[in-house]
Amino acid sequence: MTRDPERLLPRHMSIYNEPRNISINGRFLTQKLSGVQRYSRELVTALDRLIQCEPLTLGRSRWRLLVPPGADPQFKLATIAVVVVGTGNGHMWEQRHLRRAAAGTHLLNLGNSGPVLHRDKLVVIHDAAVYRTPRNFGTSYRIMHRLLGHLLAHTGQIGTVSEFSRRELAQVFGLREEAIGVVPNGCDHFVGRAQDAAVLKELGVDPGRYFLFVGNPAPNKNLAVLLAAFARLDRPGAKLVIAGSLDRAVFGGSGAAVGANVVFAGGCSDAQVAALYANAKAHVFPSVYEGFGIPPLEAMASGCPVIASDIPVIREVCGDAVSYFAPHDVAALLSMLEHHWDSCSHRPEQKQAAAERLAQFTWHSSARRLVEAMCAP
Repeated sequence: MTRDPERLLPRHMSIYNEPRNISINGRFLTQKLSGVQRYSRELVTALDRLIQCEPLTLGRSRWRLLVPPGADPQFKLATIAVVVVGTGNGHMWEQRHLRRAAAGTHLLNLGNSGPVLHRDKLVVIHDAAVYRTPRNFGTSYRIMHRLLGHLLAHTGQIGTVSEFSRRELAQVFGLREEAIGVVPNGCDHFVGRAQDAAVLKELGVDPGRYFLFVGNPAPNKNLAVLLAAFARLDRPGAKLVIAGSLDRAVFGGSGAAVGANVVFAGGCSDAQVAALYANAKAHVFPSVYEGFGIPPLEAMASGCPVIASDIPVIREVCGDAVSYFAPHDVAALLSMLEHHWDSCSHRPEQKQAAAERLAQFTWHSSARRLVEAMCAP
């Protein structure tokens, strides 16, 4: 018999009404920075600031970030205590050492996993990709995370990052949508971000003379369609910069055509990525499946026009601020590339729409929504 996640946090236990002991799973501070780790870092930082601003309510509770040995020592917080616990840093650390250290507290897990046997918890599961796009994952990873997801969904409260993912997870786990809270990504970490424009010279690209993709080569990113469209683009001097954990061998093995004007930029800093966004003709986001999709918002925050695949979650996140194409239509994407190359690609109405989107997705508002999810009846 499973427990109803909505009944795990009764109203009288609200952290607004009485102090509580709250722990946060800090395993993300030992992991390579990607979308999930970015979400965790930015959300905990925003939560820390929110606690500072509300000392008579949130500040009355005891907050701890429980981290494995080897956690990033540069990650600093003002009000949330950072406590090193146990040994190791993987799933076994979560299931054994984190569970013991968090005993008697409400446990926040922001990165798709957490201790199954700790019942008083909230786990943010970012998407249903392991169920919907299984070929993205190795067999052992897929089996373990499918099982873990079901166990977490029925031994605690779960949240996610978009209405689309809420619908997906409700179907996968057999839950009512209302039982799953939505705590979206923010994008203000790229608003006013310092830029390292030297990266353009290092890559051999000129401002306004390249398209940009930011991400990884997973099948759901649909890079083969982008590469096929770019290969047919007849615009002298046009280049495509692919930034992320990528290398040419990955694409050679996939059968995707990689021309001489495709430039790989691996291991870029945030300042370098910000410069690439700010100077690109447009950012292209061709994904066929996402739980949220943060790069288009980062591009908007950097003043960069966006060309994106027309899938439900991108419509939800980006609204009318981007130009859409059917995700498997190479000719449609080629037409978009040509249009953006030949014209002033950022229309005034899209600039206004982008500004509205940036105001909607902030880490402060997400931290507030996280607290509200914790206080749900």
